[in-house]
Amino acid sequence: MISLAPQGVFWTIQGEGYFAGEPMIFIRTAGCSVGCEQCDTNYRFHMQETVERIVDKCIRLRDEHKRARYVWITGGEPTDQDLSELNKALWKADFKPCLATSGVRKVEGEWWWVSVSPHTKDFVQRSGAELKLVPQLNGLSLEDIDLRSCSFAHCFVQPMAGSRNSLDACLRWLKDNPTYRMSPQNHKTWGMP
Repeated sequence: MISLAPQGVFWTIQGEGYFAGEPMIFIRTAGCSVGCEQCDTNYRFHMQETVERIVDKCIRLRDEHKRARYVWITGGEPTDQDLSELNKALWKADFKPCLATSGVRKVEGEWWWVSVSPHTKDFVQRSGAELKLVPQLNGLSLEDIDLRSCSFAHCFVQPMAGSRNSLDACLRWLKDNPTYRMSPQNHKTWGMP
């Protein structure tokens, strides 16, 4: 059983990072061990669902929207739950399972894409497909985060919505770190989940 947030399983357009603009199916898990003050996500417990029913809904959404081959699992903090059976079932149903995490613990299993957005300066998951740094999230300064042992294919800075200070920190970071790109939160502009 997987604990889901009120949004549960839904189709949307990815608004952030490398896949911004890509149609996807999202699975929003409930619960979060991190507890950010600025969290914009309703991750409170809503219901428990079986892996089979979650994957069936993903298949129905893929059939309805045609292009949705990626399933983006987010939260809250999805690694608070055992996602191993869900991950295997998504692969078996010919999806590309993606995981978005704060990096609070090591990611287990084989994922097609791992996106890490550190919510603490001592995050544990130090590798993946993409890294998204959000200045001022949980009071973090970009300069406080030790990135020396990190290995990510794509690196972004992402300003917190509505924060000029966070945007300014991103602009300074981009000036000194040429391998990073800016990642907006397009879904908020589009009015999508």
